[in-house]
Amino acid sequence: MAQIKQLLVEAETILALAKIENPKLDSQLLLSELLQISRTELLLQSEVTLEQSTIFNDQIKQRCDHRPIQYITGVAYFRYLTLRVGEGVLIPRPETEELVSGVIEKINAADRPITLIDLGSGSGAIALAVAYEIPDVKVIAVENCEAALIWLKKNAELVAPHVEVILADVNNFAVAKKVDFVTANPPYLPQAEILPKEVEDFEPAAALRGGGDGMEIPNQFILCAARILKSGGYFAIEHGEHQGESIKIALNNYFAEVTVHYDLTGRPRWTSAIRNDLEVSN
Repeated sequence: MAQIKQLLVEAETILALAKIENPKLDSQLLLSELLQISRTELLLQSEVTLEQSTIFNDQIKQRCDHRPIQYITGVAYFRYLTLRVGEGVLIPRPETEELVSGVIEKINAADRPITLIDLGSGSGAIALAVAYEIPDVKVIAVENCEAALIWLKKNAELVAPHVEVILADVNNFAVAKKVDFVTANPPYLPQAEILPKEVEDFEPAAALRGGGDGMEIPNQFILCAARILKSGGYFAIEHGEHQGESIKIALNNYFAEVTVHYDLTGRPRWTSAIRNDLEVSN
């Protein structure tokens, strides 16, 4: 057996020497996830098996290389969901939960039936959260990266098997019948933006970078949303905190009631809009 307190102290020291930002928190998160208990319960226990100790020490070595905790444990938590993640798919961020809250509020006030398409679905965080919390909504998750699609399909099977998963690119994705809601969390970071090592070295650049100024890919998502949304349909798109005005401009042609939404610190993080009746020109 190995003593939990000693394991955590040693792990914290190792992570601190590797210049990991939150060594104490990361040590506790990794060990509590390994033992499948809460951090509070972890501090009340005294011992782990030698096998568990070996696995934990290996995880600490991985974290020293700045590998994200979610990739080490294989899970990411998003609203009420436990999603499977790994190399090849973007790790869901807490900020995206605010977009989901806004969309769910609108869905709850809308007439049925409802179809929602999530563009650039990645791990499926947005699509699966909506499908899980409002089961009567038809949800379609669209993703163009085959590596991410593996994780999307895994998560859909575990969380909401009724979600339709489609491999497609937003530039040529089309629907036979226009839909009521579209959500999107496109790559929106400017090409030159400096990222933390654990993001830059591990998470897929294609899911992060939105082109030179960060708006090239969001513009493609906006045009796709305009094509597939019915008149009066609701669109929600996540973006960077400095892109609120650029997103508003990009939405002007085909959308009305453009509204920028702010996070708890007052930063603009996502925008909603209502599809107007102007046809998309080819």
